[in-house]
Amino acid sequence: MSVTLPLRCSVGVLALLAAAACSGPEVYHQPAAASHRPAVTASPTPRHTPTPKPKPTRRARPKPKPKPVKLTSNPLTGLGPVPRGRVIAVKIDDTAAGRPQTNINAADVVYVEQVEAGLTRLVAVYASRKPDAVGPVRSVRLGDPLLLAPYGGVAMAFSGGARGVVTAIRRTKVVDNSAPVASGAYFRSAAKPMPYNLYVNLHALAPARGARVRDVGFRWARQARGLASARVVHQLQARVGGTPVGFRWDPGTRKWNRQIDGQTVRESSGAAVSTPNVIVQFSKVVTDPRDVDVDGSPSANTATVGSGRALIFRDGRVLHARWIRRSPHALTRYVTAGGTDIPLHPGGAWVLLSPRGSLVKTS
Repeated sequence: MSVTLPLRCSVGVLALLAAAACSGPEVYHQPAAASHRPAVTASPTPRHTPTPKPKPTRRARPKPKPKPVKLTSNPLTGLGPVPRGRVIAVKIDDTAAGRPQTNINAADVVYVEQVEAGLTRLVAVYASRKPDAVGPVRSVRLGDPLLLAPYGGVAMAFSGGARGVVTAIRRTKVVDNSAPVASGAYFRSAAKPMPYNLYVNLHALAPARGARVRDVGFRWARQARGLASARVVHQLQARVGGTPVGFRWDPGTRKWNRQIDGQTVRESSGAAVSTPNVIVQFSKVVTDPRDVDVDGSPSANTATVGSGRALIFRDGRVLHARWIRRSPHALTRYVTAGGTDIPLHPGGAWVLLSPRGSLVKTS
């Protein structure tokens, strides 16, 4: 089917031709008396279509940077004012030969991590108190800077490290306060054999460089939603590498006392090694061939960036959680399935970096 669009009739054309002009294609006939000049057809007057004025483009305003939250209490314990001075992380032995340890309870946060041959070491973070003896101090691992990245360029006390490891550590933001660098703050005890007799005086260390206290993700409250309906737990036993790490709830002190073979672990002072909170953080653990001990055993490297399951033990109960840390310098959050932060009981915490899929026994 064809569609014929109507054409405008010419103005000033003879009336004879008007009907033909408007009924079909334009055909112009000249009368006999007319001159031989071609007929002139009036062109339709063009209509001026005004050009729309361009709308001014609005420049996108840069999003304001979030203002840092002003800390009103110690973010590492939830107790007391924000500590002054630098944060110091100390690498501490966690084998039978290194026990009893000294001034573990003075740390705000203690991480239990797997090293070589399924053994464990501690990374103890000190901000509130700086004891004059902490130890026994042992060597650093390649995964420690990543573990401590949320604290900023934290000052770290350690005895040394495998070939190449210390060099790699010095390329990170960790501030080297090892025994070779700050020898005046370290001393050896005659009570233990080497290498389990090295201690550090945190007062004497007093690093000139290093990060100050900052929020690393812990949330603190004496009450927590869902705690009243959470399962009661009297004791727990997790595994970090091949090492069982157990705790028993003490209702008198309202703390978890560390247990080994059913016995309470004690510091050199005789006090029970204890904490108000135990967090079991399930993470991927792989061996690191770049970090090998004198016996040829590769060290383990725990992934502390990402997400996974977690169990939070506080107030004699257990809460199921997820841990989330989106980037190396991001906070580590412990949240419910709905994404709400789960607060810890004020007073500090132990974080057990357990292999993903490992079992935790409770009773």
